[in-house]
Order: sequence, then C-alpha cells, then structure tokens
Amino acid sequence: MFDLRDTVAVPTLDDPQPPPSEGSDPFEGLVLDEDFVRGATKQEGSARARGLAAKWKHSPPADTSWRAEPTAPKRRWYRRAPKPSLVGSRKPRGRWQAPVIALLAAALVLVGLNAGAVHDWLSKHLSGKAPDYAAGQAQATPSLQAPETAPPTAAPTVVADPAVPTVAHPFVGSPAANWPEGASAIVVPTAHAVGTYSSTSVASYLNLTKQFLVDSNLDPALLAGAAPTAAMGLIDPLEQKLLSSLRTELAHPNAKDGDGTELFTRFNPDQAVLDGTVVKVQGEMTFTSDGKNGLAIHADYSFVYPLRPGPHPDVAAPLSTVAPASWLQDGNGNDTDVARSIIRRVLDVDIPDGVQYQHTPHTLWISQMNQDLANSACGVSNGFINPQFPLAAPQGTGGEPSASGPAVDPYDRSKPPTAQQPGTCGQLSRT
Repeated sequence: MFDLRDTVAVPTLDDPQPPPSEGSDPFEGLVLDEDFVRGATKQEGSARARGLAAKWKHSPPADTSWRAEPTAPKRRWYRRAPKPSLVGSRKPRGRWQAPVIALLAAALVLVGLNAGAVHDWLSKHLSGKAPDYAAGQAQATPSLQAPETAPPTAAPTVVADPAVPTVAHPFVGSPAANWPEGASAIVVPTAHAVGTYSSTSVASYLNLTKQFLVDSNLDPALLAGAAPTAAMGLIDPLEQKLLSSLRTELAHPNAKDGDGTELFTRFNPDQAVLDGTVVKVQGEMTFTSDGKNGLAIHADYSFVYPLRPGPHPDVAAPLSTVAPASWLQDGNGNDTDVARSIIRRVLDVDIPDGVQYQHTPHTLWISQMNQDLANSACGVSNGFINPQFPLAAPQGTGGEPSASGPAVDPYDRSKPPTAQQPGTCGQLSRT
C-alpha cells in the first residue's frame, strides 16, 4: 500500500509565490497551442505510474525475467490522417468567404443556363479551339462494361421496350451494347508458377489460349466462312482423335457426327454477313494446377455477332428458289433486318507435366468444350452458324424440330451452358 500524498504536491500557505494581485489574470496571454505542448520540458505520468514509482522507491520490484518480450502490434486498416505539419495550421473561415461562394454559385447557374453562349464566346476568343458543344452532346456514348473478374450472379436486366436494331446500330436493345469488343476483351490473368511451369511459361500458355479463342471466334476470314486453319494449328498434334474428328466434321458436316460449330464460329456469306467489324465479347479466363504438376486453364466467354442477310438468308430452303431479302426500314430510313447470334464458349485446356506425360510444347490440349449457340437455325448442320432474320422466308421444309422447353436468356452468364438434346430446339427469351 502506498500513500499518494508522498508523490502529489499540494499547495500550502507557505508557498513563496506571491498571490496574484486582485483583478489580474495570471494566465492572461497564455496560448495552449501545439507549440506550447511540444515545448513542455516535463510530462505528467499517469496515476498508476506515479504510484508505482513511489512504491518502488522504497521496495524495488523482484526479478521480471519471466515476462515475455514485447511484440509489435498487428497492422490494422485505417484512414490516413492529415500530415502533422498541417494540423493546427488551418485558420478559421473568414467572413469574406461567404459572399465569394455565393457569387461563384450564381456564376455556375448562369453558365448552365447559357451554355451555348459560353461556347460561342470561347470559340471566338480561343480561335476555334473550344470543342463543339452540340457535337459533344450528340456523340456522348455509354461507358463500356469492364471484362469479368468473376462469374456474374444474375442475368442482365431486361429492357422493357428495346429499340429495333439497325445496320447502323446493331447492338441497340442488347445487354452487349456496353460490353467490350474484340480481342482486347479477352484479358489474360496475371501469371504465377504452377507445378513444373514457371510464371513465364504459364503466361505463354495463357496467351496461347487467348490466341486460340481469337482464331476460333474472331478471325475475320473464319467468320466469312474460311477453314479454321490457324486455330487447329494451336492444338497439340498428339491429340489425334480430336483433330481427326474436326477434320471430318468440317469436310462432311452432319447432325449425327457434328459440323465443327462446337469449337469454331463460321458464317456462310451466302446466308449471313457480319455487320461491320465489331464483335462484342464478355467473359473471364482462370488457371490452376491440374493436381499432377501440370497447368489447367479455364476460359468462359460469350461472343455477340451482329449480322445482316446474305443473298439467300433462308438456309432451310433450296438456294435456287430463295429470293434476296427485302430489308425493313424504320421511319428514318435505317435498314432493320438485322440479327444477332450469341455464342457462348466454355473451354478447358490442359498443359500436362512434360516429364510424366507426352506433350508438344507451345500447343494446347483441349480437355473439354461446351457451348451455347443462340439464334442458329434448329435442325441445320452445315458447318456454319445460321442466324434467323426477321424478313427471311419462313424457315424449314417441315422436317426441322419445333421449339420446346422453357425460354433461355442467352446473355445470362450466371448459369452454365444448357445443352439441348439431339432432335430438340430450345427457346430464347431475347436475341
């Protein structure tokens, strides 16, 4: 037990300091600012510190070697405070600032109400360097949605009354209108070492997978009906069964054996022609270990192709009997006989450990593939994607399957692709 009276100074009547004169303030002129605090030569300890100091003055503490060494505190998330040099230097807002703020607010209102006049004044005094106000308003476009970094959790919002797509604006009314476009939308993830493959090798195979997706879904020659020579050249030659099957399908497409569209996107220019050069793309690529010192790459991308009719848009009728489509026009004279095909590709690539397994370096082993072909004619297996146009002659000769099952949203990437049973034709909620 200790007595605080041993450590706390209590003023007494014997204090030699003369009392302050009546009417005067001993603290007049004293400023308790930051400089005063920092300039203090002595600091008052806590009550516990003063008590222990008094106790240990007469009876020092015993050996404290049993105590653990102090450890650094854990890092915590925090908001960065202002720099110390700025703390305390901010001056109170003066009365002159209020009218200045009011004048600035009034000026902004006037500029907003007379934007055209301000533009003319700027154009006159800046030698025509000011941007065209009207053109800037007309050319405003919505911001593009970034490529996916994780699978979405729900389907895109459905627009109540989507506008009719035209040749000039083929993506209007579609969720793909804000998607990124072309090869740049296929973003390769940051590589790191996996199994026996260094980060450099992993990056090389990720880029090779991207190149395969581009060559099999975005190559202009392929989209115009050419053979997928470049894409097939990236498949491991040791994968002979797949390569042999693809060559057979492309040479002799049929509904029983396949027609190559499970891996390649091609259009017959006699039936459908790509409208422009823009293809919208959305998806993601990931990679992990295959569990056997190899590399497993997973790619899941949706491609949206805007198309206009070719000379013979009805693929089901004999070409010699089908007349070219007459395009419908809106009130502004825009051609509106436009179709969109939405193709979703899910691709799994395996790069095995070259020590344990046979593998051709710098090639890809396609371990699994899945797809959704939305807006391609049912019952037609000719090696091409066959979009249906609004004004084309009625599809079919009576032998194609009829649409069945619940309607599917082809833009919904929150669910895996839905495979149709042979001889069936699914329904789409939108295209």
